[in-house]
Amino acid sequence: MRLAQRLWCVILLGYAALLGPMTAANAADAMIPKAWLQQRVSMAEAEAAHPGVKDERIKQFPDAAKPFGFRNREWEDLKALMMPGDEIWTFSSPPESWQDLAGRAGVALVRDGIPIRVVVTMMN
Repeated sequence: MRLAQRLWCVILLGYAALLGPMTAANAADAMIPKAWLQQRVSMAEAEAAHPGVKDERIKQFPDAAKPFGFRNREWEDLKALMMPGDEIWTFSSPPESWQDLAGRAGVALVRDGIPIRVVVTMMN
């Protein structure tokens, strides 16, 4: 029995390594309900809607001037996952979540109708 448990742990750890660096926050963000999806957008439209930081902070953080600002790395990771047929959608949690100070909005990578990765651009 212990051998089976150890083997299972090795398999899970190996699978996690294949997924790359995913924090608990990334994993939770990736699991938004389909009902939150609002509008399909192009990559260019998403980047135009989130142009990055344009103030004095770019002196210290030059990458923040890129699309999605301080979340640019997440955006680039999302784009790297794109496959033919994938779509980019905007999303927002329901109004009640915003009233309860638990709202989230952003863009999602959608594959076969299922959100598989998101970049959260607004929270309250």
